[in-house]
Amino acid sequence: MLTHNDLQDSPQAERRFAWLSAPGVAALSLLFLHPDAGAAFRGALAKPPRKPRHLWLTNDSGNPIDEVMACRERGGILLTCHGGPAVRRALEAELLRAGFRQTQLEPFGQTTFEAATLGLLPRVQGAGVVALVLEAAAQAEALARALAGPVAELLAESAAARFLIDPPRVQLWGPVNAGKSSLLNALCGRDLAAVGQEPGLTRDVIEGRLEYDGFVIRLFDAPGIWAGHVGLDVQAQQLAQTWRRQADLTIELTVGASPHPAEGWLLHSRADEHPGCPEPSVSTRRPETLRALKDRLLEHFFGPLRRLPPERRFALHPALRADLSRLAKGEASADELRAKWLESRRSPFQTLPLPDGTRP
Repeated sequence: MLTHNDLQDSPQAERRFAWLSAPGVAALSLLFLHPDAGAAFRGALAKPPRKPRHLWLTNDSGNPIDEVMACRERGGILLTCHGGPAVRRALEAELLRAGFRQTQLEPFGQTTFEAATLGLLPRVQGAGVVALVLEAAAQAEALARALAGPVAELLAESAAARFLIDPPRVQLWGPVNAGKSSLLNALCGRDLAAVGQEPGLTRDVIEGRLEYDGFVIRLFDAPGIWAGHVGLDVQAQQLAQTWRRQADLTIELTVGASPHPAEGWLLHSRADEHPGCPEPSVSTRRPETLRALKDRLLEHFFGPLRRLPPERRFALHPALRADLSRLAKGEASADELRAKWLESRRSPFQTLPLPDGTRP
C-alpha cells in the first residue's frame, strides 16, 4: 500500500489526480492532485499556497484554462475549479500531458470507512444523495456497533442504497398514442422524444433523467405496442422488451380501460381528455398529477431509506455492503471487518476500495 512518502519519491508516472465531485451537477468541481504538480499548468502549482488563493491555470501552449482556488490540503493540492465539462476536459488533458494519471484518491476521512464513503461523492448525483453520503460518512461509531450484532436486517432495510450510485430505471410502456413520449418530456422538463398524433413516432428506446427533490431516476420511453408492422418496428419493439426486462419498474400507460393487468404500475394517461377515468391517472396538462407521480416514484425507490435514522443507513458503499453480507453469512468475522473498515488512515493517497469492491 502506497504512503504519502512513497509518492513523494515515486517516478513521474505515479503522479495522480482525482475528481472529488461528480461531473455536470454543480457550478464548481473539486480536484485533488499529487503534491508534485510543478510539471503541469506551466508551473503555476509548483509552490501551492497554504491558504486558498486565486490562480489562473494555463495549458502547455500558454492558453488559459480556468481561474481556480488552490491550496495545500492533507498532503496534496486541492483545486476548486469550474464544473463545466469543457473545463474538466481541459484540466484532465493538461494533467495527462504532464504525466499524471487519473485514479481513485480519497483525501478526506480518518478511517477507511469514512474515506471510502466520502469517495462516493464523485459518483453520486443529486443534492439529496450528496447529503445522505455526507451524513453516512460520519457514522463510523454506528458501524462499530453494528459489527457487534446481527447485520442482515440492517442490510435489508437499507437495500435501496444501490440506487444512490446506480439510479433506478423506469420503463414507460403501453400502446401507441398512450402518451408515453409526452410524459417522458414532461417529467424530464425537456423535449427528448417526438410527440404527435401520428402513431409510431418513437422508433427506439429514449432515455431521460428525472431529478426531483435531490434524487435521480432514469426514465425510458419505448416504441408503442401495435400489430401489423414489420421490419424496423418489430426490431424496435424487441429492443424495448429487452430494456423492459432490465428495468427496476415498469409503468404501463393506458387510455381508457386496460385490456390486461399491468406487470408494474398501471397509470391512466391523458386524464384531461377522459374526465372520470380511474385513479391513478396522469395528464401532462395537469401539473398536480405530474407532481403526484414524482412523489410516488421518489417514495417507491428512496422513501424507506430516507426514513431510516442515520445510524441505520450508513452502509452505502457497495464494498462495505458486500463485506457485511459476508459477515451475515458467516463468511467473514467482525474482527476482520473492523480492521479493514475502521483502521486509521496513514495517508491521503492510501488506496481504497472502489464501489465494485476492487482496488484501483
